[in-house]
Amino acid sequence: MAFDGNFTHALVEELGFLVRGKINKIQQMDNSSLLFKMRAGGKNHQLLLSSHPMYARFHITEQKYEFPFEPPMFSRILRKHIEGGIITDIKQLGNDRQVHIHIRAINDIGDDIERILILEIMGRHSNIILTDTAYKIIDSIKHLTPNNNVRTIMPGFTYENPPTDKKLNPRTEELNELPKFIDFNSGKLKRQILKNIEGFSPIFIDEVESRVKYFNTDNIVPAIKETLDASKNIQPVYYNLKKPIFYFTPLTHLGEPDKVFSSLSELLDDYYHRRYQISLIRQKSSDYLQVIEREHEKVIRKITNLEHDLEEAAEKDKYQKYGELITAYMHSINKYQNSAVVMDYYTNQEIEIPLDPQLSPAENAQRYYNKYNKLKNREKVAREQLRLAHMDVEYFSNLLHQMENITTRDEVEEVRQELIEQKIIKERNRGKKKKKVNKIKLHEFKTTSGLPVFVGKNNKQNDYLTNRKAQNNHLWFHTKDIPGSHVVIAHNSSEVSEEDILEAAMLAAFHSKAGQSAGVPVDYTEIKHVKNIPGTKPGFVTYSEQSTVLVDPNADKVEEMKNENE
Repeated sequence: MAFDGNFTHALVEELGFLVRGKINKIQQMDNSSLLFKMRAGGKNHQLLLSSHPMYARFHITEQKYEFPFEPPMFSRILRKHIEGGIITDIKQLGNDRQVHIHIRAINDIGDDIERILILEIMGRHSNIILTDTAYKIIDSIKHLTPNNNVRTIMPGFTYENPPTDKKLNPRTEELNELPKFIDFNSGKLKRQILKNIEGFSPIFIDEVESRVKYFNTDNIVPAIKETLDASKNIQPVYYNLKKPIFYFTPLTHLGEPDKVFSSLSELLDDYYHRRYQISLIRQKSSDYLQVIEREHEKVIRKITNLEHDLEEAAEKDKYQKYGELITAYMHSINKYQNSAVVMDYYTNQEIEIPLDPQLSPAENAQRYYNKYNKLKNREKVAREQLRLAHMDVEYFSNLLHQMENITTRDEVEEVRQELIEQKIIKERNRGKKKKKVNKIKLHEFKTTSGLPVFVGKNNKQNDYLTNRKAQNNHLWFHTKDIPGSHVVIAHNSSEVSEEDILEAAMLAAFHSKAGQSAGVPVDYTEIKHVKNIPGTKPGFVTYSEQSTVLVDPNADKVEEMKNENE
């Protein structure tokens, strides 16, 4: 991406229509993002402001967001001071990623007041700050206490600009002084330009350099001016490279863009929204992920202990033999002996049997029989527990894979409900009205021939798809011996082509733990041959009459197969 000072300049110009717009409502989604519902130019708009450490931005959004029941303190302060106010100006500070929004409002006693909302887009140091016209801080979305050795951002303190080096503003005559600050003999000219010019990004310097091939004293300033003039042609573009890049104008050195947008806000909405939502979902699901990881590790430790028990139980036959031999030769064994040497009639060799000298021969024999029975019972229990523990490992491995691929809040809720049902976590707020659980929504795709294919991304979705949604003659797919999703072609199996089968198998491979591998084995069979395993955790099935194909997961093909109405 390239949200630099030049991009900020273009975005401030685009949002100029908000000047004289009214802020009707202020809402705060989380601890870094705000939504202003506004009326400007005879239309309703949503202005999003975010100080997220990775997704800091500001733009008009068309997306819908969820808000906490209790508004956070910062949003209450904003409502008190600027809700109902009119935006009088939107200014960029120099050519930096700092924007000052001037707002005229009315306070509680009916007096006119002016406030300044400051946006600082600086990665993890991003912030949103409300001040009065004298730049006295009223509050901020992030506080910096006086002992942080940089600057103080707290109510009552005077606002100070971020402590950055003095740089030249390329949109003023200061740009002509650039050659004085560049050592053309020392190399690393791009780094020197970035160090001395405000609001430039490496991608913009690459665009400047592509016009002159190499920099010198005579061409460096004209090349920058020429590139800035060309960039007045605002055309938001996106380049789907190894590291995705977006910009407010085409970059000739990158060739043709992969996508062109009608506005900068549309570009930012498209680029950031899904990433931001996934970030929130990951954050929300992190507690459940830790629980699953803890249970997974606990079961692995249990397996180690059970295997140790089985190693000990392997001694049981020896103790049974000792008991039998003591009983057979009891007449020749005296009391108070520490051991007895007798003929082992199983091997026709002498064997020495340890004895407890305080016990009689009969009691020693009984002691060994008791050891044998105890280990025999332990072995029986351990083998059953080991079988269940291996199933639990598979179950938690499946859950871990599913957590890696969560993309919606509903999926987080489905995992939470499953953990509660399995008594892995406790239901909170007992006695209160239960939160309504949304209807399970499967992920839908279409084969090249148009057949619908459904994918379950967690155990609840898998169970619903296999046991309720699918019909007996539908084809069911799953990676062979690899955690993954249940996949079903919802069509009569007799009418499914080989190409349809390969495409559905590819979806199963893609939505599995082997999603980044090649030659993934995928089993498929009719639903009527898929059975639940009684007494097991969700997601476990057994199947028969299957065939197996080898496929390579293909992300582009998966995207192409997505049902647009999903």
